[in-house]
Amino acid sequence: MTKLVVLAVLVLAAVAAADTIRPGTDERNAEPTGGAETIFHPVASSGFRPAGEPVQNRVLYRGREYLSPRDIAEAFPASLPGAFFEIAHLAVAGDGAVVLAVYGFPAGGEPVNAIQIWREGTLESAFPVRPGTFGGGLGFAADGRLVAGLSPDGLVVTLFTRQGRFAGRESATSW
Repeated sequence: MTKLVVLAVLVLAAVAAADTIRPGTDERNAEPTGGAETIFHPVASSGFRPAGEPVQNRVLYRGREYLSPRDIAEAFPASLPGAFFEIAHLAVAGDGAVVLAVYGFPAGGEPVNAIQIWREGTLESAFPVRPGTFGGGLGFAADGRLVAGLSPDGLVVTLFTRQGRFAGRESATSW
């Protein structure tokens, strides 16, 4: 069991390092969305939190299971045969939608990053994202229409619609 935990920690460290890879051409050339919004993620007061040992693979709401590991794994937008995953970040919108930043580790394959949006225990959407999209955090724009991922260095915010469409990149200092 100790070897498995050590292996999991090493894999997570490798993925975190890989998460700093710069985004692809489509994201670098996108127009900014206009900015001046703020990221809203009241996790501390929402009652939601990621949980699990040795990896965070489920979501609790006020101490009770809200999303099971099976719910999250089945909603992952890529095949994860023989794999495990970990919830890296969680945020809650004003309308109660919960967004998860999830690292997936397929057996023998490259790690896959994804965002899942849940509302009232039902999957609203799930979509893969490029490495580096949410290494520094995750949230919603203040109006709740856009999901915002913060780069590992804290300098860039990548925006997506709730359906997973890329909506632009902005300097985190404009937020």
